[in-house]
Amino acid sequence: MTLALPATGPPGFMSAFRRKRGHTGMMWPTIVLFHDHCTSSQQNLRCYLPQVAMWASLTFALSSTFPQYAWDSHIHVIEPDNFPLDPDRPYTPKAATRYNASDFEVSRGIAHAVIVLPSVYGINNSILLDALDYFKGTYRGVCVVDPGSVSNETLSLYHEKGVRGVRVNFGDDGTNDEIVEAVRKNAEVARAQNWVLQLYIPLKAFVALHDVIPGLGVRVVTDHFGHAMVGSRTNNTADTVDPYQIEGFTEMVDLLRRRLLFVKISAPYLNSLKGPLYEDMRVVAETIMVNGPEMVVYGSDWPHTANAEGNAVAGGRLVPQAYRSINDAAIVEEFKNWATTDQQIQRLFVDNPRRLWQWNSVDS
Repeated sequence: MTLALPATGPPGFMSAFRRKRGHTGMMWPTIVLFHDHCTSSQQNLRCYLPQVAMWASLTFALSSTFPQYAWDSHIHVIEPDNFPLDPDRPYTPKAATRYNASDFEVSRGIAHAVIVLPSVYGINNSILLDALDYFKGTYRGVCVVDPGSVSNETLSLYHEKGVRGVRVNFGDDGTNDEIVEAVRKNAEVARAQNWVLQLYIPLKAFVALHDVIPGLGVRVVTDHFGHAMVGSRTNNTADTVDPYQIEGFTEMVDLLRRRLLFVKISAPYLNSLKGPLYEDMRVVAETIMVNGPEMVVYGSDWPHTANAEGNAVAGGRLVPQAYRSINDAAIVEEFKNWATTDQQIQRLFVDNPRRLWQWNSVDS
C-alpha cells in the first residue's frame, strides 16, 4: 500500500515508518512524500488529499504498533514557564509540554495516558490538573500530596479532574521505616478515593512491605520493573541472570502472583545501562509477566528525564538538562517480544491498565 502525503507532520512521524514490518509480520505502509509543487496529475491528486484522510492514514499505520485503545501508564508534563518548578527540586528538566505529550502519544497510536506529577513539582499539582483539563477526560493522573494536610475537598477536586492515583516517591533512597510509614499514610488517601497507590521505591523495600501491602485495601502499582536493577547497573552479573537473588525480588513476585501488586514495564534505563534496547532486562521482565500476566502495564516514562544523574553534565541541579535519547518504538517492540504472545500484549497495553485506572469503556 502506498500513501502519498504532504511533506509536513508532527515531529518524529517519518522515523516511525522506516521499518517495514511490525511485530506480527504485517507489512507497514510505504510513505511517499510529494511537495506542494507536484506537477503530474497523479501526484497532484495525492498532494491534495484532504487533511482528514491524511491523518487517518497515519493513525492507521502508527496504531498498528499497539493494540487498539492502548494505554501509556507513565508520562510526565513539565512546563516551567507557566508552572514554576519547586525551588528544592533534585534536578531541572527542560520543558515537555502537554502539546508535546499529545503529539508523542498520537503519533504512536496511544489512546490513553497517565500523567504522573514529577518530583520537580514537589506537591504542587497545578500543572497536573491543568494538563488533565486539556486532555478532556481521556487521560488519568497520579498526584503527590502531603497525606497529613491535604483536605477531602482537594482530593475530591483532583478526582473530578481525572486523578486516579497518589504516588510515594523515594527512588533509590529511604529507610524501611520511612517507606512503610509513607505507604500506610498515602494508602489512607488512596482508599478514601478508591485510587491507586503508586510506588517508586528501592526493590529491597518490598521485604518490609510484603506483609503490609495485603492489608492496605487499595490497588498498588510499582514503577519501572519494581526498580529491579540488573548487572549493567550493579556490576553483578547474577542480578541479570537470576533476579531472585536480588533483595526484595522474591517478595515483589509473590505479591504479583497473589494479585496484590501491579508492576509497570517502563523506563528500563533506570535499571540497566545496556542501551539502546536494554536487553539485559529480559529475564526480569519475563519473570514479572509470567508470574503476573494480569498485573503488568506498559509505561514509556516520556519525556525521559535524566533525573539527578544528569546534574553533573548539565552543570548542577538548577541548570536545565537535556532529556535522554531513547528509541521508544524499538523499546516497545522489545517489550512486545518479552510478552511473547498476542494475548499478553493485549493485557499489557489495554486490558490491565483499564482495570488498574478504572476505565470501564470497552470502545475507547
